[in-house]
Amino acid sequence: MILSFKRAATAVAGGVIAASLMVSAAMAEPTRITFLHFNDLDRIAPKDAKGGFAPLMTLLAQERARAEHSVTTFGGDLISPSLMSGLTKGSQMVELMNAVGTDVAVVGNHEFDFGPEVAAKRIAESNFPWLGTNVLTQDGGQAVGTKPYHIMEAGGFKIGFFGLVTPETPFLSSPGEGIKFPELVATAKKAVEDLKAQGAEIIVGINHIDFADDRKLAAEVPGIHLLLGGHDHIPVNLVEHDVTLAEAGSQAHYLNVVQLDVEWVEKRGKKKLDVLPTWSVISTRGVVGEPTVQKIVDGHMNKLDQEMNVEIGVSETELDTRRSTVRSTESNFANLIADALKDETKADVAMTNGGGIRGDKTYDAGHKLTRKDVLSELPFGNVTVKLELTGDQLWQAVEHAVSKVEDGAGRFSHYSGMTMTYDPAKPAGERVSEILVGGKPLDKAKLYTLATNDYVANGGDGFKMFKESKHLIDKAAATLMATTVINYISEKGTIAPKVEGRISAQ
Repeated sequence: MILSFKRAATAVAGGVIAASLMVSAAMAEPTRITFLHFNDLDRIAPKDAKGGFAPLMTLLAQERARAEHSVTTFGGDLISPSLMSGLTKGSQMVELMNAVGTDVAVVGNHEFDFGPEVAAKRIAESNFPWLGTNVLTQDGGQAVGTKPYHIMEAGGFKIGFFGLVTPETPFLSSPGEGIKFPELVATAKKAVEDLKAQGAEIIVGINHIDFADDRKLAAEVPGIHLLLGGHDHIPVNLVEHDVTLAEAGSQAHYLNVVQLDVEWVEKRGKKKLDVLPTWSVISTRGVVGEPTVQKIVDGHMNKLDQEMNVEIGVSETELDTRRSTVRSTESNFANLIADALKDETKADVAMTNGGGIRGDKTYDAGHKLTRKDVLSELPFGNVTVKLELTGDQLWQAVEHAVSKVEDGAGRFSHYSGMTMTYDPAKPAGERVSEILVGGKPLDKAKLYTLATNDYVANGGDGFKMFKESKHLIDKAAATLMATTVINYISEKGTIAPKVEGRISAQ
């Protein structure tokens, strides 16, 4: 599938088409520079026939062959949060980025998921520069091997790149106390000045920030020609304030091909750079993978299959993941999951829905758990998020969780850090009689933090009350839920989860 707009700059954002500028017939033939952009890619292979490095490489090769001058850019979030990267700390991702011929990238918040030392190691392994214009040590130097700027020449023009990552990174990931992330607008203004002083003619920002912040840069920072984004996981192209903005979704589902026709013209005796954008948004759905990159991917996937059988811990108690249990009563395996979520996020309370536990089996006491066991129980690829919500919202959620217990609905939930008592004979919405958080009665006016999965946090299984809560760790910054549980079991070595009265039916 190709969304192609060859004669006008057209915006695509969830199907929204924006108006465009037309080329003046009187102008001389400009130089065309093609930017091949993708972002937010942590999986190496296709899923549901979309994405993956090998199909992406097929598209890159095609577009490079068509373009006289091309630059391949990446908008951040590479080395996490996939299950594979949980084992390798993202080394395979850099190998594949090198293989597809990346020219320049910006760090994303997920580059810091394993700490600044791992981020620095992955950056050092890269055959391309990682930008981090606002990724600084406390004394103002560049952190973890990032570069403030990058200048390259294409078609006789000097292109100057800067790259910004969200200032929320310390709250979304683990960069450590030694790194600071200065404010975006002031940093971008200085970047434009510095790049122009170094002779750059075309100014490009590759940013891993909220798209709203990219739009703010376009409005408030003069001199930028192109902003290539990441972080929001949306495919979008538009022109605002004479600045072209583009993002490519996530997981290499799309390659965003942005073409800038550039030339110097004289207007009223002054020399001015004229820039006209066009673009194509190309899907990888069903694209056959490029053989060389496919071979690298296959090697890593085969290794992952072997590593899935690696033992991570032993359970001293029988574990129960049967559908009839996890959807109707307290389960010691569900307690284990909730404990892992709470431990990782340091939330007041954790909650996991029974419908997300899919093994439908028991494990004998003494069973040696493997990574594959956890993945078979949590197969949906959900991630661990953290919310801030009122006690009243939490009470509503617990009421909702038992509102269809008699039907075995997947909304039935399990908890860590709290206990609840309910009467299944009462009408739905009136069943919960007591909730204790940390041993104390829930205060409906108080703010609590809750760890759960992104499906529930986004209103799945009918948990609409969570959509109104504040996201402290959102999907873009989260860890794969299966990885959360695997790490928890691995750290303990031996586990003995019990049914201990967290859920009581009267």
